Amino acid sequence: MTTTHLKRNLTPRRRQRGQAMAEYVVIGLMLTTALFVPVPGISPSQTVGQMLSSRIHALYDNLSFFLSLP
Repeated sequence: MTTTHLKRNLTPRRRQRGQAMAEYVVIGLMLTTALFVPVPGISPSQTVGQMLSSRIHALYDNLSFFLSLP
């Protein structure tokens, strides 16, 4: 059997599964790039991931302070 013959026997659902995998890879690469590329104009070499991490840290500090009140 040749490879072209095998490609003809793929069901539409099987072809869509391959397309979905490609879409997930593209979206994953876009998110990774968005999180690790420095943001110009904010501060030198600070990424969105670092900004998100610092915001979560500040939120947790405020929450723990609030919970420690009598």
